[in-house]
Amino acid sequence: MIAYFGTMNKVEDFTSEVKTQNVDNVIGTIGYWLTSDIHSAKPYAIGTETVYQKSETEFWEDGKPKVIQVDKPVTGFIYKIFIDEPNLKVYDSNTNDSYDLFMNDRDKYCEYIHARKRDFTWKDNATLLNMEEANEKFRTSLIQHGYEGFIIQNYKLQHGVTDLYCLFSINSPLISDIIPVENL
Repeated sequence: MIAYFGTMNKVEDFTSEVKTQNVDNVIGTIGYWLTSDIHSAKPYAIGTETVYQKSETEFWEDGKPKVIQVDKPVTGFIYKIFIDEPNLKVYDSNTNDSYDLFMNDRDKYCEYIHARKRDFTWKDNATLLNMEEANEKFRTSLIQHGYEGFIIQNYKLQHGVTDLYCLFSINSPLISDIIPVENL
């Protein structure tokens, strides 16, 4: 399988947990997010990183500059990788959005809080109380059924449609190319 992995920093080792992808925090901890299209991987490699630096405009009473927190823009890299065909759960539908199918499946493990109604889903914009736990239970459930990840087919992005993969681990990928985002 050929896939594209967008990340804000260079990756030395795919066996350790990668938290340098710009993925929605609600689903970002499920696994590694890859796409079938190089341009669709670009948003996962662009984001911000918090840095601390001396202020040029704010000073303490003694004249020394204050240290301030700044969100610095980061443009990273896209890895073109070859991996063995993993056993993936397929989310695809002719009648529903494939992403909706995935999120509805994950909702079984989510606990939400909201003031207006009782049985919330991800579509209600309610506050998710157990993100890490829900993602772990969802991932564990799929692993127990023999899956190594899942694919959301025909995922609609702002600039097109792609297959979106989430792999629970990436063991020894063959990296054929590392492309800086600014080169796209």
